[in-house]
Amino acid sequence: MSKTIKNFGRTLFDKGYYKKLFSKQTPGNRIAPPRTEDARLELRIDAGEVINGKKRVYLQVNSQAKTKALKEFIKKYGTHANLAVGEIDEDTPEAERGDEFQRLFSSLHEQACSKLG
Repeated sequence: MSKTIKNFGRTLFDKGYYKKLFSKQTPGNRIAPPRTEDARLELRIDAGEVINGKKRVYLQVNSQAKTKALKEFIKKYGTHANLAVGEIDEDTPEAERGDEFQRLFSSLHEQACSKLG
């Protein structure tokens, strides 16, 4: 399971999808990746509310998930349940955004693995 989550984070970083985390979004909307990646990546990050420049983000499972543990999570909790929750500073200087994403994703990864067992 950890491999699926790590692959998701690596893809967000390598394809630059993580940069969208620092843009303004409407709470409840998808941040990344684009829907065309749903089946392959199995996960997504949705936007939450922004309080004092800190945006809450939610790691959620896509309905097309193929991995057994993710399919079981969907069956039990649905596709809008949060696998992990984190915060990111929208005002992070551009030069530090990669590091800020890595910090966030480390927390999301740990929470998700703990929740999935």
